[in-house]
Amino acid sequence: MPPLSAVEVLTRKPNPAITIPNSELSWFSLWSHSRHFSSSKSEDSETEVEVEMEEASDVEAEHDNAASDLGRDYSPVEKEAEAAAIGYKVLGPLQRSDRVFKDYEPVFAVVQIGSHQFKVSNGDSIFTERLKFCEVNDKLILNKVLLLGSPTQTIIGRPILPDAAVHAVVEEHALDAKVIIFKKKRRKNYRRTKGHRQELTKLRITDIQGIEKQEIKTDGKPLKAAVKNPEKIAAAV
Repeated sequence: MPPLSAVEVLTRKPNPAITIPNSELSWFSLWSHSRHFSSSKSEDSETEVEVEMEEASDVEAEHDNAASDLGRDYSPVEKEAEAAAIGYKVLGPLQRSDRVFKDYEPVFAVVQIGSHQFKVSNGDSIFTERLKFCEVNDKLILNKVLLLGSPTQTIIGRPILPDAAVHAVVEEHALDAKVIIFKKKRRKNYRRTKGHRQELTKLRITDIQGIEKQEIKTDGKPLKAAVKNPEKIAAAV
């Protein structure tokens, strides 16, 4: 048998038993299976779209509820019942002839407005959440009084005092400082930034009723602070 040359050794001879079709084989036809990755951009985009659709539906529902509350007409009985559930009663606008502001009295009260409690005295101003059915310069009665106190006695309610009342005047409706709400989901390319300003109502306390008030007697002379004499320390000899 004659020796084979180097070119004949390196070249591959076709096998007559295997028939190859006329169509040329492409490079990707050798892979018989497809690759499946754990995550892909299409899946992330689908999840982001679903989250955005859910958020949009929630925002629309909130706007619909707010619009329904604003557009609803309350009857006087419904207004009074809802205000009583929060903890106040509207008496009406303040008149020029009214003398509601008094001098300071050593009496305090703990009142509940909505879900918050405040310790107030005559002349104090407090900020509460926006109170409905009342305007600026309206007179209010805070009827959910939990505790009354003075230098001589203390009255505790179970849970409220039925005969006690705190009178107040609406000074203004304002907005609180802005609060930034930031949401993030890691590895999802999800970031949302929102701002919120809570609506507030400023109340001025004018009177506290339901407890005996001690009269402050003054002779017309200003009270002088007691002057303490410095103690004499004997010098050691």
